[in-house]
Amino acid sequence: MRTENKVAFGRGDALLIGVTVIWGVNFPVAKQVLGVLDPVAFSSIRYLSGALVLLAVMAIRGNSLRISWAEFWPLAGLGFLGITIFQGLWAYGLDLTTAPKAAILVSTAPVFGALLAGFQGNWPSLRAWAGIIVSLAAVSVVINGSITEFNLGGGTIWGDLLMMAGSAVWAVYSGLAGKPVQKYGALKVMAWGMLSGALVLTLIALPIFPNQPWAQMTPALWTGTAFSAALAAALAFVMWYAGVAILGVTRAMVYSYLIPVFAIIVSVVAFGADFNMVQVVASVVVLAGVQLTRSG
Repeated sequence: MRTENKVAFGRGDALLIGVTVIWGVNFPVAKQVLGVLDPVAFSSIRYLSGALVLLAVMAIRGNSLRISWAEFWPLAGLGFLGITIFQGLWAYGLDLTTAPKAAILVSTAPVFGALLAGFQGNWPSLRAWAGIIVSLAAVSVVINGSITEFNLGGGTIWGDLLMMAGSAVWAVYSGLAGKPVQKYGALKVMAWGMLSGALVLTLIALPIFPNQPWAQMTPALWTGTAFSAALAAALAFVMWYAGVAILGVTRAMVYSYLIPVFAIIVSVVAFGADFNMVQVVASVVVLAGVQLTRSG
């Protein structure tokens, strides 16, 4: 049994911190759009547009868009896992549980990521495990908003199970993408993987599209959709998997604990959401847990 090799702070960390900021901003932005559009319809638009953005970037950079069948099928499988299945579990899980519970259940992904690394023979150190547990507990307080009251009731057990399954799928997706990213580069892997997964998602969404209230989509909501596609899907996915390839799945996944923190900050600044001192202290503890895992 071996533990994951230590990697110095640097480019990988910068990429992942950038991703957590983008995804943190995307949560309240996407929530506004989801007030109008069905989650599956929105996800279809988001990821199909994001894939086209990545293919356009490849063309502009002079990268060949040609891909052999031997290269395509593994990337398509990744896309089906990380886009189609994950988004399906997320959308229907969110529909059957509450948003705060969903956020905490999704935050268990680093635990699944650490277990996956262990099964692959790279067991996280005790220090890394301590950081994961500390961050998970702290981010639960950030989302709950209190340490004396429990505000996470509601929803169904099926919704909770779907969100937990989505968390596990995301961790597996992150772990499996590491080698293809090292071999082909994050841009190529994400472009073709995202396109494949988005096409299946679009087929599922086709019956939903005619019933969407398109007239209620204001310019601001379309701008939010464009941000969610071009930055939160296209750019952020490439950055995420480039970071995973550098740091390894355990140290990379723990950065996802910062996403709810940034999401709440944006909600407070841009949308006037409430934020209390307990959440401030818990956010600092999240950062400490991330640092503990990162240095473990």
